[in-house]
Amino acid sequence: MTPKTQERSEDRHALLSRLLLLLFTTAIIVLNSRTLGASGQGEIAWIQLGILMVTGLSGFLAGGTVVFLQKEMHVGNVLLPGHIWLVISAIVSTGIGTVLQFLPASHFVFIAATGWLQGAIIFHGQVLLAERKIKSHNALQVLQAGALLVILCTVFANTSEPKVTDFLRALAASLAIAFVASIILVLRQVALPSKEERIATKQVARRLWTYGRSAQTGALLQMLTNRANLSLLAQAPAGVAASGIYSIAFYGLEAMWLIPRALAPLVYTRTASENSKDVRLTHTKRQLGKAVLGTAVSLVGALLIPENIYSWVFGFEGIRPVVVGLATAAIAGAISSIVAHHLSGIGQHRWNAWTSGAGLVTLLVTAAAWIPDGGAVGAAHAASAAAVVQAIGLLVAWSKCELTPVRKLLF
Repeated sequence: MTPKTQERSEDRHALLSRLLLLLFTTAIIVLNSRTLGASGQGEIAWIQLGILMVTGLSGFLAGGTVVFLQKEMHVGNVLLPGHIWLVISAIVSTGIGTVLQFLPASHFVFIAATGWLQGAIIFHGQVLLAERKIKSHNALQVLQAGALLVILCTVFANTSEPKVTDFLRALAASLAIAFVASIILVLRQVALPSKEERIATKQVARRLWTYGRSAQTGALLQMLTNRANLSLLAQAPAGVAASGIYSIAFYGLEAMWLIPRALAPLVYTRTASENSKDVRLTHTKRQLGKAVLGTAVSLVGALLIPENIYSWVFGFEGIRPVVVGLATAAIAGAISSIVAHHLSGIGQHRWNAWTSGAGLVTLLVTAAAWIPDGGAVGAAHAASAAAVVQAIGLLVAWSKCELTPVRKLLF
């Protein structure tokens, strides 16, 4: 198989995997919203924010830096320090979140445990990516969502009065299945380092931290920029129901990012392994065009859907105005996803951190001004403002790092 043929095969597999993931996730969201209502969906989204905080912190040592460092050392060296850090990050991040009242303290144990499982699955997926096992990485994501959907359907069908706790049990079971599968894949497809290739755990952890702190700071800040509104709305006068409405619209936004999120890991992997600036820019520009076009088509489709269709599908009203408020964030986020992964691939993680930080500050300022009166719609406008600030910052950083004018990067 030629390199170009392999690239096309990986692109198709990534898009197919993302499509399956989208279908499974959409089915789960519809099932939850129609069964548990806006308040139930809001509570679930708030708890899942905690899981994302755990995985955000765990990524400092057990995240995407593994892919970048595969050029410097055998990837098997990262397994021990990565798993030690996963346990630490699960406890620390959940503790900080609950102390600051950013997360619901009543679900401390659940968030920490499932966050650890999710972090381990992501870590194993990054190890597979480092070994160019892209299809195995994609399969893990689809497996967890598929397992959750099957288990959830079974639980809800056999429960007379479904509750949020039923969903949480199904989520934990699906993560356990994906966790076991990830271990099997790593054992089968990733060789252990030879005696000559082994590096001391402390030294590996130091390298992971050196590169990971910049990369993951950006990822963690980005996650908070995307999801902080769920907590802010849940604790605002509008309450957890508004958080549920916003979460549905935001899941729709993430669905619009189907193509960007499928292509972004490929941009990262190929940029990290490519020394020619012209080759990597050509590849990223091509993927950026696909990402923006795919998102724009999805956005137009979402905007054409009337409110009564949204309310019929999900079981409550108020979703479409939030989708409209997130429209600008859709395009800006598609651009940011591709450009950020290119910058990570050339080791310029700090720009992702700085621009994500700028986006988060923008979100917090505008959300404080717009959520009290606007509720979920105000939160959507705040998210769009943050996305625009981040996208502009990343484009400027991309131009600076590759010594190429922005107009040549985009056209």
